Amino acid sequence: MAADFNIEMQLKNDLWDFALNFYQQPGIEQSCLELQNEFGLSINRLIFACWGGIQGYVLESITCNEADHWQQEMTHPLRGIRYKVRERKQQGAEYDACYQKLRQAELACEQVELALLYQQGLQAAQMQPSIEIIEENLHSYLKSQKVPIDKDILGALKPLLRAANSYLGTNHKE
Repeated sequence: MAADFNIEMQLKNDLWDFALNFYQQPGIEQSCLELQNEFGLSINRLIFACWGGIQGYVLESITCNEADHWQQEMTHPLRGIRYKVRERKQQGAEYDACYQKLRQAELACEQVELALLYQQGLQAAQMQPSIEIIEENLHSYLKSQKVPIDKDILGALKPLLRAANSYLGTNHKE
């Protein structure tokens, strides 16, 4: 289903709030970075898949052309520059202010990306929130990225599933 991006983008939204909270859960940052560095996955797409399941959204596609373009054209190049400044920072503390500003700019780019994904998520079919939908969303994303679902990837996903399941239990009581 194509998203209607003529609606005004909401930078502050439920997905953004969830992403900020979820990423701070024990083991999530480490797991997300492993999935990004070892399997080439997008942390924002992983979080989007979890959020979707927690909201009951069956996300047939975790990709979004506008968000994908934004990520490739804005977020990734900025991250590359930040990594270069991080290397320089090892040489002297005078690079730290620049590094911190780049981190803030990268976070702002990620917020735009999540806002674009949020718009797409709102158009998905909605069911009763469940861990099964979260798993389905994650598997859909892995397949779209041609990442084989094996014991390594399943092990790396466990912290996300555990945290999402916990989130389901505490935020969606009947």
